[in-house]
Amino acid sequence: MSGISLLCSLIGVSLALVIGTSTAADAHSGVGLRIPGVAEHLELALMVEAGLTPMQAITNATANAAALLKLDDRGVLASGKFADLVVLEGDPSVDISNSRKIHAVWHRGKQAAGPVETFTP
Repeated sequence: MSGISLLCSLIGVSLALVIGTSTAADAHSGVGLRIPGVAEHLELALMVEAGLTPMQAITNATANAAALLKLDDRGVLASGKFADLVVLEGDPSVDISNSRKIHAVWHRGKQAAGPVETFTP
């Protein structure tokens, strides 16, 4: 069974789907190699291709992943949570490929990366 076929069969089953685990991206690549910062975008796209909405895929990558790891201090934007977020140039809930259009990255409330002209570490 291919990775995408397996993922399609899991949608709708009471099973936690999160990115960064043995999901379709690992099987789809054929090599089992995960490149951080690249594999996550591939997994988001594969989840959408398998039938999830972009928001369901994003929730699997954020809130569901944090919940699975029992990290109740992150995973959603809310008061009292770590301010880890990615500012995008496009809306990923409309087109999941917009998750690759990164404008800035914030980690624990501080800008960690962004446009060269405005970013100072």
